[in-house]
Amino acid sequence: MVNNQFNMIEKNGFCFTEKIFSKDKTDNAREAFWNVIKGNYRTGKEPENRFWDIGDDPKSIIKIDKPHLCDPALYALVTDSKFGSKLAMITGARTIQVWHTQGIWKPSGGGIKGNAGWHRDIQYWPFWKPEGVFTAWIALTDVGPDSGPVRYIERSNKWDAIDGLDFFDKEIFQQEAKLRIEHEDHKVVKAEIKQGQVSVHTSEVYHSSMENVSGDPRVGMVVHFCTDRSEKVEISGELQDYLHSMDDKSICPIIYNQ
Repeated sequence: MVNNQFNMIEKNGFCFTEKIFSKDKTDNAREAFWNVIKGNYRTGKEPENRFWDIGDDPKSIIKIDKPHLCDPALYALVTDSKFGSKLAMITGARTIQVWHTQGIWKPSGGGIKGNAGWHRDIQYWPFWKPEGVFTAWIALTDVGPDSGPVRYIERSNKWDAIDGLDFFDKEIFQQEAKLRIEHEDHKVVKAEIKQGQVSVHTSEVYHSSMENVSGDPRVGMVVHFCTDRSEKVEISGELQDYLHSMDDKSICPIIYNQ
C-alpha cells in the first residue's frame, strides 16, 4: 500500500490514503472548527487570518488560516503521530514539519461561490522551491461526488506552468478552455474519500473544486508541510519573513523525525 502511494504521488502528483483518523477524532475536530468559525477560541489564540466572518454570506466557502492554534482538538489532529508517519512513508521523507494549516467549510447550495479555480499551490508560495513541499487534505466529513471534492489532473505535476489559472477565479469552465488548449488530453480524478481519509498532493499538481450540491457541508483540514528535502527561497516584500514562524515549534510543529 505505502509503496503504491509513494509511486502514485511521484507519478501523478497525488494519492489517497486509507482511513487514518477515527470518527471520534474527526468529529471532535469538525466541532472544534465550527467553534473557531463562530469566533470561539478555546486556547485564547486567534487564527492567523479569517477569510469569512460572522455575518458574511453563509453560502460562501469559509476559509480560516492556522485554526490549529485556536483549539486543542485541531492541534491534536494535525500533530497526530500516525498522520506524521504516514506522510513520511508516502513522501519518502525523514522529517515532516507543518508550516501552515487551513480549515475549509464548503456549504451546500452556494453555486459558483463554492468553486475553487484550477491552480497549483506553489504559485502562491514564492518562499519555497517546489521540491519537498506538499499538502495533505484531511476529510472531516465524507466527500462524495456531489459535495465539491478536490479534483486533480493526473501527471500535471510534470507540466510547465499555465498562465491565467487561479484559485480565486470562480469561472472554472473558462479556465478549462485554457487547459484544453495547452493539454487537450488530460485526465481529471476526484478525491472522493471518506471521513478520516487523507488526500496528499505535491506543490505542482493542478487541482480545483466545484460547487457542493450534496445537501451537507464538505469540511476538511488542509495541512501544508515541508520535508528534509525542502528548500527556502529568499524573497523581498510583505512575505519575506513569513516562514520565520517555523522556528516556533508550537506554531509549526514537527510531526515526524526519523
